[in-house]
Amino acid sequence: MDSRGDERVMRSAHNVVDVRRVTRVSNGMLVHSIQFGVLPGPAWADLSSDCYASLAVPIEEIGGRVEGRLHPDRPSGGLNTSFTPPGTPIWGYTDGVRRVHDVRLDFDFPRVSEALGQKLTMPSAPSLFRSERLHYLARCLASECANPDRLSQLYIDHLTTLVCIDVLRLSADGPSRVRGRLAPWQLRRATEYIMAHLSEAVGLQDLAAVVGLSQAQFGRAFKASTGLSPHQWQLNARISKAKELLLSGSLTQAEIALVTGFVEQSHFCRVFRRMVGATPGAWQRERFTPRRS
Repeated sequence: MDSRGDERVMRSAHNVVDVRRVTRVSNGMLVHSIQFGVLPGPAWADLSSDCYASLAVPIEEIGGRVEGRLHPDRPSGGLNTSFTPPGTPIWGYTDGVRRVHDVRLDFDFPRVSEALGQKLTMPSAPSLFRSERLHYLARCLASECANPDRLSQLYIDHLTTLVCIDVLRLSADGPSRVRGRLAPWQLRRATEYIMAHLSEAVGLQDLAAVVGLSQAQFGRAFKASTGLSPHQWQLNARISKAKELLLSGSLTQAEIALVTGFVEQSHFCRVFRRMVGATPGAWQRERFTPRRS
């Protein structure tokens, strides 16, 4: 990079203000939701990392445009999603933007490979592209970062596995035994594990290990077997258990929330109402109120 580029990247640090970052960990990846303000005028930022491969996905730009660049002076035609091997230079460029919300995933490849149960191949060069699917997954990850919940680990693991399938071409196909659906014993063992750990933070790696598959293989086969992702099945199981406890009348709503894996009563009530169409209290009262003949 020439000296002019160096000066621009150095100046970019003064153009970025009010940085807010929330980080989650999933499948050996650091998942960052980063919001920051940008002072008026063109700005360049060095997005490279010496330690990690990184995926950067802008999910919101206010007041202008954002794009990735392989060289600070060479436009990319508006491509704004980037994947970069460690130690490889890459830049983010903004023009007229006042505020940006990025989702960035930092990959420690040995740890990610171990967590996913599959060997990953590091891309040899940086890439710039657009992907509506990755944009959607990044928004979901940002939402999880905004509302941190240690018991939603299964969901965030599912999202980061999908990111790996898309970005790293992680194979979701496995040996012949997992083509299509799980074997009956695998499905039984996985669902029994979920039910036995409703109040705990179950990870996708935990479920995959129970049936001897990689996460990508397990997630695909589980959905083929049940019609639901593991996270959705777990959420349905938690709500079903909550209904059972509400009918028994033996626990308060706060106690039911803890038993069924919700971090607090308000979270339990929001999810219950979204899935059932009524608050836990209203649902319970309706079933205890005698019907007129």
